[in-house]
Amino acid sequence: MTDKLMTIEKRIQRLKERRNKLYTQQATLFYKDVEKIFKNGFCPALVLDILTKTYETASALQQQEWEKRAPSFHTKPVHSTCTHPQTTESTHHQG
Repeated sequence: MTDKLMTIEKRIQRLKERRNKLYTQQATLFYKDVEKIFKNGFCPALVLDILTKTYETASALQQQEWEKRAPSFHTKPVHSTCTHPQTTESTHHQG
C-alpha cells in the first residue's frame, strides 16, 4: 500500500513539474510574440503591462483561475520605464 502511495505521489510531482514547464513555455511564446509585434518599440515591461490589463478586464472567475496557476502574478500595473527601444541588436552593440 505504501509503495502505491509513493508511486502516486511521484506521478503527481512529475505532472506538476510538467505543468509548470508548459506554463513557462506559454509565457515565453507570448513574450516572443509581443517582441515580434512591437519590434523596435519593444520593452519587456510592455509584456507585463499587457498581462496586467488583461487580468484587470477578466471576469472574477478567470482571475481566480489565473491566481491559482500563478500566485505571484502582479495585479497592480507595472508601469513601463523604457524610454529607448530595446532590441537584441542594440544590447549587443552597447559597451
